[in-house]
Amino acid sequence: MTNKSLPLYRNLLLCALVGWLGVYASLLSTLSDRLAAQFSLAGTDAGLFISAHALGMLVSVLLSGSLADSIGKRRIVLVGCALMVAGLIFTYLAQSLPAILAGLFLTGMGFSPSEAISSALLTDENPEHATRWMNWSQVCFGLGAVLSPLAVVWYLSAGRAYGGLLLICAGLVGVSGLLILLAGGDMGAGKADKTRLNMFSVLKSKTVLVCCLMVFFYLGVESVGIVYLKQLFLLHGEGSSLGDLSISLFWLAMIVLRLVGTRMDGREMISLRYLTLMIPLGAVVSLLAPNPGLRLLGAVLYGAGCGAVWPMLFVLAGRSMPQRSGAVFAMMMIFTTAGNSLFPMLIGKWVANPETTMIICAALALLLPALSFSLERSIPSPRGLAS
Repeated sequence: MTNKSLPLYRNLLLCALVGWLGVYASLLSTLSDRLAAQFSLAGTDAGLFISAHALGMLVSVLLSGSLADSIGKRRIVLVGCALMVAGLIFTYLAQSLPAILAGLFLTGMGFSPSEAISSALLTDENPEHATRWMNWSQVCFGLGAVLSPLAVVWYLSAGRAYGGLLLICAGLVGVSGLLILLAGGDMGAGKADKTRLNMFSVLKSKTVLVCCLMVFFYLGVESVGIVYLKQLFLLHGEGSSLGDLSISLFWLAMIVLRLVGTRMDGREMISLRYLTLMIPLGAVVSLLAPNPGLRLLGAVLYGAGCGAVWPMLFVLAGRSMPQRSGAVFAMMMIFTTAGNSLFPMLIGKWVANPETTMIICAALALLLPALSFSLERSIPSPRGLAS
């Protein structure tokens, strides 16, 4: 392999890793009810396994965000891959509920830095095309999340035990980590001073702070919307099959917009200010649709608007503090996890009305273009976005 092609190869390896993370994230959601049934728990207790994974993510992102800019992002990614492989194997071998929860916690500890710090590494190594590669990595994540349930159905239809899927994920992540190690590249270690070790200090940047707030609200819009768009079909007696189709179309539209995002280097603000308006438009169409066809169109619009947000916010936040990108991306992941954890309860379960919940989602979505004005003012040089 020539020296010229090595950077592209490294980028593709990082994108592939993020794709396998999408496979695992969707796999965990798919298998959680089976894990609950294994220990004679109710289906509603499936969230226990997701919570164990999320707790591991939170703990590790605090550690990785503090250390990534000091000991090097590539090292953090490799450690994340190793932790994830160990956690998946531990979960596969576990025979008790506490042991499985411990395995999922360990897997979560590897998952978070593998995604966040891989993304930071992509932006570091592609400063002129950070938006392109961030969107490509998220396209891979989305494809992994969409294809994973199909692969699960095919795998289990042959009568195989679901535990083997954990080993397959461990193999995919492990091979990716090994190839990333063998591909070399600058470890990117910096000076381990107290400022770098305090990841929360990046919130002193107004750009980072606004991006964190926007990603927090966005995750409420995405995580709740994807569930309650399906509930609208059930509410109108249109069947769960159409509801499931709406989720697939949601993800497909998101992937398409992230493909569009690969061509929007320097135009991230256009995406955040205008393309996000498809989210409330999709919510309104879904709520007022007189037939299921238009309701499906609403899900497509909603997913397309969502596809225009997450990578752009991470790119703009990282670009504002390139020397602290590891801490910035870790902080963004904390706000991502917080939004993903809180909003399903706050505007989903407690409201307990799909139509009201979708109205609240539409209102939250309008905060994104509104906050984009404050975000734009916080960026010193608009021309810097196009560099």
